[in-house]
Amino acid sequence: MNDIILQIKNYIRSAWRFRWAAVALSWAVALLGWTVVFVMPDKFESEAKVYVDTESVLRPLLEGLAVQNDMNQRLHLMTRTLLSHENLQKLILQTDLDHLATTRQEREQLIDWLRETIIIDVDRRSIPGTQETENFYTIRYAYHDRFLAQKVVKVLLDIFVESALGDTRIESDAAQKFLTQQIREYETRLLEAENRLTEFKRKNVDTLPRDGVGVFQRLEEARSGLEEIQLQLKEARIRRDELKRQYTTTLAEEERRIASLGVTANADTPTGQRILAMQTRLDDLLLRYTDEHPDVQELRETIEDLKRQAAAAPPTVTTSLPATSMGTTALEQLKLSYRQSEVELRTIRLRHDEYKSRIDQLKKKLDTLPQVEAELTRLNRDYNINKENYQELVQRLESARMSEQADEAGDNLKFRIVEPPKVPILPIGPRRLLLSGLVLIVALGVGGGLAFLLSNIKPVYFDMRTLRSELEFPVLGQVTRLMTDDVKVKRRLEIGGFVSVVLLLFLLFVGLFLIHVMGMREDIILMFKQSGILSLFSE
Repeated sequence: MNDIILQIKNYIRSAWRFRWAAVALSWAVALLGWTVVFVMPDKFESEAKVYVDTESVLRPLLEGLAVQNDMNQRLHLMTRTLLSHENLQKLILQTDLDHLATTRQEREQLIDWLRETIIIDVDRRSIPGTQETENFYTIRYAYHDRFLAQKVVKVLLDIFVESALGDTRIESDAAQKFLTQQIREYETRLLEAENRLTEFKRKNVDTLPRDGVGVFQRLEEARSGLEEIQLQLKEARIRRDELKRQYTTTLAEEERRIASLGVTANADTPTGQRILAMQTRLDDLLLRYTDEHPDVQELRETIEDLKRQAAAAPPTVTTSLPATSMGTTALEQLKLSYRQSEVELRTIRLRHDEYKSRIDQLKKKLDTLPQVEAELTRLNRDYNINKENYQELVQRLESARMSEQADEAGDNLKFRIVEPPKVPILPIGPRRLLLSGLVLIVALGVGGGLAFLLSNIKPVYFDMRTLRSELEFPVLGQVTRLMTDDVKVKRRLEIGGFVSVVLLLFLLFVGLFLIHVMGMREDIILMFKQSGILSLFSE
């Protein structure tokens, strides 16, 4: 530890020999630095704060009806593009900064410099209890011309508001134009698809499904109808044959009855009247039942018995006109029913032939049915796709128009300028007090560094231990230095002069400090300019 202290002491004593060179360099560096700091132009900062309200009263009312733009995302994008190349070129023209750049390269450098110096801060605050946010935007710019700083901020604020309002309308117009063009194209496609589908249906009207019923289903229905008609045909034939048989039987019995009544039956006798009544009843039963019916057989047997009784009685030749009339009426009814059954049978045969013909035609269509159905499916698919796209585009166009009207009526973006850009009065920089203090520290450091460097170039030894360790020569002894009074006075004067020079440097720093604090810098610069001393420096 003692060795380190001794070494530091020796460094200081060695550097002390070059104190005047060190203080001279410190003065030079300090004067140069303070002059530069003193003549540095002031920087005035102008700023503007604007509040952007993205919430609209119409937004919840138009939810699901119109396109809802994400205004927060739009503002974020506009904030990032505010310092775009195009906007900065517009800023240069509107603020007359173009005189600073005469060439294209200088203009690009000026744009890059503006992009680095312009500050845009975004402060988003969430409103407690809601999902809404408050958007505060701050635009700052610092320049040595206070009026130009205020003008730059004002122009940027105008560009920000105009782009926020104008981009929405431009994008809406572009979207509507695009949708209108697409609607026209899809309208043409839809009309062509409709024409192709109509022409195809016209050519294949017999093969295409009817009311959603295809050929296979129609064929099955025709077969089912044919089976039912065949059953009805069998029933009609049976009914006709039975009516024919009944008519033939009744006709023969009527002839026999008339013959027998004309010989043996007397309508005036009780037996003859009973026979006539039972014969009439038998005719009625035969219209409804067959000969095998028990009532018919029993009634026949009764009539035969009455006829035998009438035959055993004395013969009387009389003709019963009422009985003949009644038999003829039943016979006519059977004849009429028989003819009706013939007509019904022919009608059923016609329907039967029609169903067979229909089935044959449907079987022939089965060969081309898959192709027709595949083509119909393709045409319907194309038509439905074009129709859905067309309707979707029309709906989107209406939503875009409604959104544009809502933007114009509802004013989705509301800009409230909290602090308009003002002409700054006090500069924000440079921080001359701090810079002056740093210049003083650097000047003293540079002076001390010079003395230390010179002491290493021209070293001296102040004690035997250092001399012995550095030179590695045997040291026999040392001679003590004795100072006379004249030497001591001279040394004190030198030390006093050095301290005075250093103190004067510090006093000069204090004076600069007071000038900056009291705001006398501009007056001093103006005085120097008028005297021509600082003609090389311009603000």
